[in-house]
Amino acid sequence: MGNINNSGPFSYKEIEPLTDKANGPLLVRKNDTKEFFVKKCYPLYLADNLTTLQQIKQTNLPKVQEVLIEGDQLYLYEEFIHGKTLTEVISSSEVIETETILKMTLSLLDALIALHDKGLVHRDVKPGNIMLTNDGMLKLIDFDAVRVFDGAKDTDTIQLGTVGFASPEQFGFAESDARSDLYSVGVVINICSVKEYPKNKLSSDPFLREIILKATRFDPKDRYQSAVEMKTVVREKWKQWVNETHHNEDRLVLDNRENKNEKTDMDEPNNVKTPIRSFLRKYVPGFRTDQPWKMTLAIIYYVLMLMGLPGMVYEATSMTEKLLRTIEGFTIFVLPVLLLTNFMNFHEKIPLLHSKKLILRGLGYGLLAVGWLIFFVLYLLVTNGGAKR
Repeated sequence: MGNINNSGPFSYKEIEPLTDKANGPLLVRKNDTKEFFVKKCYPLYLADNLTTLQQIKQTNLPKVQEVLIEGDQLYLYEEFIHGKTLTEVISSSEVIETETILKMTLSLLDALIALHDKGLVHRDVKPGNIMLTNDGMLKLIDFDAVRVFDGAKDTDTIQLGTVGFASPEQFGFAESDARSDLYSVGVVINICSVKEYPKNKLSSDPFLREIILKATRFDPKDRYQSAVEMKTVVREKWKQWVNETHHNEDRLVLDNRENKNEKTDMDEPNNVKTPIRSFLRKYVPGFRTDQPWKMTLAIIYYVLMLMGLPGMVYEATSMTEKLLRTIEGFTIFVLPVLLLTNFMNFHEKIPLLHSKKLILRGLGYGLLAVGWLIFFVLYLLVTNGGAKR
């Protein structure tokens, strides 16, 4: 039955139930590391599948910490994900942009590629089982219906799945396989686009419609034959969207110039990503999340910095001193912001800064602060030493 740990239930402290369901998921904390996990109960026949799942390390799947047998019950301990389900996002959004849908689909397919490579079929891909974390990561969760593709059966032994999202074969027409999950992905895309099942209202979005149609064909032979194949098509559609959007932006800029003989930031519609807005969102801390309170704080900080830094430089009497004042101002005002606000997403390249453990992440930020302080002290020692000479 795989490598099941039978001796670990007392290493976790139960905090609170996460739903009102009997025997539903529980929030727990590991006693030694103080990390939070979700404890879920599964039927014993899923033991082999869950131990296989534990071996998969993929960013769009929750990390499985342990699979334990407690009495006659099977429990899975997986990472606790901070965020919202896609269901919540859809219900709270009037429109989800095409680009966002395509990017989410690519992440969802990456999760399925990892599962399918191990022979696992999720069988319950739906918005309620897709989490969007607070830092923008997509996670495919809940493995109550997971199974291994057999290939020698006419139908699934246990028919599971959510009506509307589950493929026809999950209700007795054939044995479900990887293409069954892709059917569900097609339905999810349509729900994100028009908030309806494809059979009720098919999305008219030119970048999504063909993907949805092919993914949700009744006969699995007419669908995408693998998540890799579907991902290739989705990525191509995303590239087409980017190219066409940029072309339209250029045309809008030209139209504005022709109509007003000049171009200002106020001429651009709010829903058009101008080059200036794109630059701010990509490179300028405080503007990359589009959150008003962060942008307000950033504007105040930058105004104060621009008021103080030029004054420091202006007071210097020689070019050498002006250069040193500029470096000093950059070190004091700019460098800490770049280090602590994940400039150009460099935190993802440093293990401590993207660790799931708060202690390690705090240590990472502490080392950054110490590194900045050491650099600043060395700079002062060097410049003061030079000045004395």
